[in-house]
Amino acid sequence: MSFDWPLALLLAPVLALALVFWLRRGAGRSDAFPHPDLALIEKALAGSRSAMRHLPLALAALAALALVLALARPHAWRDQPREQATIMLAIDVSRSMEATDVEPYRLRAAQDAAIRFAETVPRQYQVGLVGFSDRADVLHAPSTDRDGLTRAIESLFPIRGTAIGEAVYASIDAVRQTQGADETGALSDELTAGRILLLSDGESTLGRSVDGAAREAERVGIPVFTVALGTDDGILSDGYRVPPNPEALQALSEATGGQSFESRDAESVSAVYQELGSFIGTVRVREEITAWPAGLAALLLLAALGSGWWLGARPR
Repeated sequence: MSFDWPLALLLAPVLALALVFWLRRGAGRSDAFPHPDLALIEKALAGSRSAMRHLPLALAALAALALVLALARPHAWRDQPREQATIMLAIDVSRSMEATDVEPYRLRAAQDAAIRFAETVPRQYQVGLVGFSDRADVLHAPSTDRDGLTRAIESLFPIRGTAIGEAVYASIDAVRQTQGADETGALSDELTAGRILLLSDGESTLGRSVDGAAREAERVGIPVFTVALGTDDGILSDGYRVPPNPEALQALSEATGGQSFESRDAESVSAVYQELGSFIGTVRVREEITAWPAGLAALLLLAALGSGWWLGARPR
């Protein structure tokens, strides 16, 4: 929580001291007078000692504190659904994705999770697909066509090497195409509504460098979220070992302001995609919540007035 006028909170200790002074003044006051009916005096004193007599003042003090909080104009952060976004799914289709350490095999688990992810994000979002091996190809341009996206995901199959840098560059270009052009025909260099979700075993072997791609993504404002898929037991049919490299993908995500995840089985792949679907689909906004303490102050003040009337009007 933050405040527009935090200095207003300094009124709180002032009110607390005023309340203490009032109570001590009331406790120290003594009004003595002769009265023949001692039993009546004892009953009156017992009633005056009742804690209920302080209730109106206590409620009024709480109302004043709530009003002070409202005067400070508090704000809180909350997650709000994005109105629009362009999300590129970049899926590794290198030969290492044939490894069966993730059932039924890495690529199939990634495909299933990607399809579920596409169903999770809001329908108005444009979602595209890049498949990458020794090069990166846009297999489905960003759009709201989920059926076409599903068909493109289903068409993936493992081939050749891994070019993660090329996948990032291709995804950036695809997002840029959805942002429109300015008066000169140039495309935007600040793509704040774009996100890249890249799934790979993390070992880039071909194409432009991942570091260069990360710098470009950071420059245009597109975070890259990465999912490292596989285990150290990953092995191909010819006995070639293909362990994942999550550190490389983590470095990519951190450099661009995204997040990195590791998935070691099909279930965790789906869980990560679901988490990313809700995360990418929201934006943190700062919202003023002055109405809440102001409303509470009004209710407490009404309660103080009501309790004061009730205690003063009831028969002794």
